[in-house]
Parts: sequence; C-alpha cells; structure tokens
Amino acid sequence: MAKKILVAIDGSEPSMKAVRYVGETVLGCKEIEITLFSILPEIPHELYKGLSDELKQMIPGFESKLGSLADIRHLEEGELRKALEEAKGVLVSFGIPEDKIEIKVKRKKEGVARDILREVEKYGYDTIVVGRRGKAGAFFIGSVSTKVVNNARNCAVWVVD
Repeated sequence: MAKKILVAIDGSEPSMKAVRYVGETVLGCKEIEITLFSILPEIPHELYKGLSDELKQMIPGFESKLGSLADIRHLEEGELRKALEEAKGVLVSFGIPEDKIEIKVKRKKEGVARDILREVEKYGYDTIVVGRRGKAGAFFIGSVSTKVVNNARNCAVWVVD
C-alpha cells in the first residue's frame, strides 16, 4: 500500500526546502503518493458586506479598490500555481514519477492549518510536511507549522528548516 505524503506549499523558500527534503528522503521508494497542497487565502466577503453605506461613501473609490483586491488575489493564485509546478518539477528531478504527484489548491475555509489538517483527515495521509516558517516568517517556528504539529492526529509531521 502506497504511503501518502501531503506537502504544504505557500511559495516561500522554506516550503520549497521542504519539497527538496521530501525528494531526497523518498528517493527510491516505489510505493509513494505525494500531494503538493496549497491554501489560497480569501478576501473576506464581510469586508464589503459588513460596511455601512455611509462608510463606503467616505472611502473614495471603495468599489474599485475591492476590484483591485480581487486582481491581487488572482495574481497570488497564479504565483502559487507557478510555485506548485516548480515544486512538482523538483520532485520529478529526484526521479519521482509525475503520476505519483498531485497538485491541489483549495480556498481557505477555516484557517490554513485547520484546512491542511482537514485535508489530511479526509484523505488519509500518512505524513504532513511543512516548512518551519512560511511567507509571513516567524522568529522560531511559524504559526501554521506550530498548529499542524500540535493538532495532527494519526500521522507523522515533518517540519523542515
């Protein structure tokens, strides 16, 4: 039975180091399935919906600025997909067959760490791999990796520095 590994990718250098670590570690393993997994942040609908009409009128160009936020989200999604394809290429360069690598992008629902853990639980992954810090950075260990380590059940967690 194949071992299932979920590698959390946010496009940061630490997440790419995690991909390289997985490639080196599973080198030669025949029964392996790797999912490169990303959570796409959402722009809260409440940002617009919850504001009063008076407040919206006080902010010049509020409607067009929301459109700009949507454009930024679209650009971020493109950058994230590019990072996922790059990560897939790294794994392939280590000899992992392309058909053993899946790319998944999901929109944030509960929070990045919780969404990762829900994915692991739903699809029965054996291992979660995260970078020690993500895009936001942190002094010692990032909040997402901390939450994943503290809340993961029935699987191994690799935190790559």
